[in-house]
Amino acid sequence: MKSVLVLVSLLGLSQVSFAQQDTQFTQYMFNGLLLNPAYAGSRGFTSVVGSHRSQWTGLEGAPVSQTLSVDGNVNRKLAAGFLITNDRLGVQRFTEASFNSAVRITLTPRTRLAVGISLGATQQTLDGTRLDPDEREDTAIPMGIERAIKPTARVGAYLYSTRFYTGLSLGNVVFFQNGLPTDPNPHLFLTSGGVFDLGRKMKLRPSMLFKEDFNGPAALDLNTFLLFNEQIWLGTSYRTTLNIFNNREFVSNTRLGNALAVLLELHPSPLMRIGYSYDFSLSELRSYSSHEISLGYNFLKKKYGRMLTPRYF
Repeated sequence: MKSVLVLVSLLGLSQVSFAQQDTQFTQYMFNGLLLNPAYAGSRGFTSVVGSHRSQWTGLEGAPVSQTLSVDGNVNRKLAAGFLITNDRLGVQRFTEASFNSAVRITLTPRTRLAVGISLGATQQTLDGTRLDPDEREDTAIPMGIERAIKPTARVGAYLYSTRFYTGLSLGNVVFFQNGLPTDPNPHLFLTSGGVFDLGRKMKLRPSMLFKEDFNGPAALDLNTFLLFNEQIWLGTSYRTTLNIFNNREFVSNTRLGNALAVLLELHPSPLMRIGYSYDFSLSELRSYSSHEISLGYNFLKKKYGRMLTPRYF
């Protein structure tokens, strides 16, 4: 059994586990519903987005994640969305389905504030049959398959225009403890970004994401993209960890270790987008890379056919 399966199992089964547990995607900036329910409907049309991520490819027990989301407007002020995620990490699996709703307030002709809530349920599974512990009499390690289903919720606010955005959300706010050591902690997400003209056919889009669970170290993502001719996104993302609300020492080869990613996003038409990202680990697992692909489809009304107002967020 390779080292990561053992490492992941120990982190997941330890009562003092430091790892943040929310599903991680490199291309989250192209699907804001992953982080904030207030993002629902902010693009002005109905969208479907799917992603698949393989982290540390080739290493047994490494994280594998999928997500599928649908969101759109109910009317001028109300939006709704549905999100499902599946995350496998060693002997652990989390499957979550949630319904998202958001209400928008118009502040200026180009600026809106949305507040949203997400309600759903998560099934978490521990497959003890895949473990091969040295101490078989350790009662803290399950020998069979353990499952639990729990309600979960997320709340958020999202301020945006055609040129900038800022979002704040809190996840796992009613994720009641159920006795399994993998119970997730509440997570705080802060996002912000903008878009700037560099020429008639080129734009710059910087952004950031701050994640904190008030238990282990926080994660900070810094992203920079260039947009060419409204059709090609090319960018980089740097991820690092910060100790802000705690003084615990954190092992460097866990899931939130430092990483550098390159991303490519293609928009062959106003209806479709295709994304790919390649992550380089900057920790002890640097010999293993991560891959992520995403597909998006927009259901545009006839008046949006030429995309007169491109959506950058």
